[in-house]
Amino acid sequence: MFGSFFASNSVSVKPETGAVIQAPTMSLTIPLGALDEETVITYSETSLPEPSGSVVPIQVAYKFGPEHLQFNKPVQMKICYDGRPEFLKGKREDSLQIQHYDPKTNKYISYGGDVDLVNHCVTTSIYHFSNYILTAQNLVLGNNPPTIGGATFFPGRLIEGLPATVRTTITDWDASAIVTARFYYRTQGSGSIFKSIVMLPDENDGTNQFYQAKIPATDIVAQGLEYYIEVYDSLNARVTRPATAPTAFDTVNGDIRDAVTPIRFQTTITRMTAGFSRDLTVQVKGNSSATYYPVPAETMTFAGGKGVTSRPNWLSARYTAQVIGGSYIQASYGNLNLSMPINVYPGIMVRMLILYNSAELPNPFEVTAGSTTALDAVGYDSFNNFIFVHPTFASEGVIGTFGDPFSDFGKFTALYYPTDRTGTISVSLGGFTSTYNILVKGFGVLCQYDVGRFDSTCIFN
Repeated sequence: MFGSFFASNSVSVKPETGAVIQAPTMSLTIPLGALDEETVITYSETSLPEPSGSVVPIQVAYKFGPEHLQFNKPVQMKICYDGRPEFLKGKREDSLQIQHYDPKTNKYISYGGDVDLVNHCVTTSIYHFSNYILTAQNLVLGNNPPTIGGATFFPGRLIEGLPATVRTTITDWDASAIVTARFYYRTQGSGSIFKSIVMLPDENDGTNQFYQAKIPATDIVAQGLEYYIEVYDSLNARVTRPATAPTAFDTVNGDIRDAVTPIRFQTTITRMTAGFSRDLTVQVKGNSSATYYPVPAETMTFAGGKGVTSRPNWLSARYTAQVIGGSYIQASYGNLNLSMPINVYPGIMVRMLILYNSAELPNPFEVTAGSTTALDAVGYDSFNNFIFVHPTFASEGVIGTFGDPFSDFGKFTALYYPTDRTGTISVSLGGFTSTYNILVKGFGVLCQYDVGRFDSTCIFN
């Protein structure tokens, strides 16, 4: 059960820089703009919960805080493991996933994951803090029906009269394919016939595991919804979640919209430098909770021709200033509209950072001997807006090399050493230089994950 902590740590993270948090069996990348304000992030390795159905917790579990913290952008989580058969408990390595576990209900919700069979790590995106577990799947010989990972809603608490996006992982373990996926729902407590909508693959998901659907605003009421998910594969195997649906079903609570500020951007800005950008996420709020929930803006505009907009990921919007003068940045969600005045000024870059997965590189940054890490660089104006830049990358200390500045810009390959090495990497552009310490973990020591504690002297293998 949760509550038996083996080790813990905390890191203060600023929204304008984000952070890469590294631990021996876990790394967490919080990109710039993912937080509303500077936040102390806590994490603790915990004991494993009990298996449930075909889901088997394995090797490592983490509890993160502040609990229920909502992110404005996808946050990348990577959990690594010992790939030897005795530590995989006889389960297929490609069945590993990262799952959210609710100790109150003993339910798992899968966030899927891209399994790296060489370095033995699973990587996925999360959108809020809670308990996250590395799991394996009980599989049988022959065709295994697809696994439905459970539903995640945006907003996290449904708000009457506003649309909602529902996302789930659907994993097919065999040579068959997913034929149909449908989300069934009705008003909570109504006893009416379930409506259904098709769930389509998320084209921006590199793991090919996420499916999503949009529930119309007219079907969202304050009582919330009762729902289940149904999937067929190409061999006619049918699976539902819950398993006995529609006899059994899950629920998600609803609310009425806040009477004062039902919609906002996650932060207020008034000034931008021409050529610089800001990533903003629309948030909505119900009347019965203080929590603002991120949602994907349905429209986004930089008014008056003073700038352009784009979508760096499915949840947030990027506003890029272009023409000096007064303007508005605007967005909408359902029948709610949002407008924020903005002034665009001439200006210059005032500082520069090295980024890893859109977050500032930690100092020091740990990499594995022989590995290649893709880095980037970003400059800031005096208002904390950013612009991606193309500086000169360099390393010192005989720790590794950077690739060709045109074809392999920012790709750092650590040299292959049996013991740890330290050095620095730096970026230079127009008189600006930023330098970070690098620790290259030697390949001569293997991690042991069964001791129930952090081991900072080893590498993942």
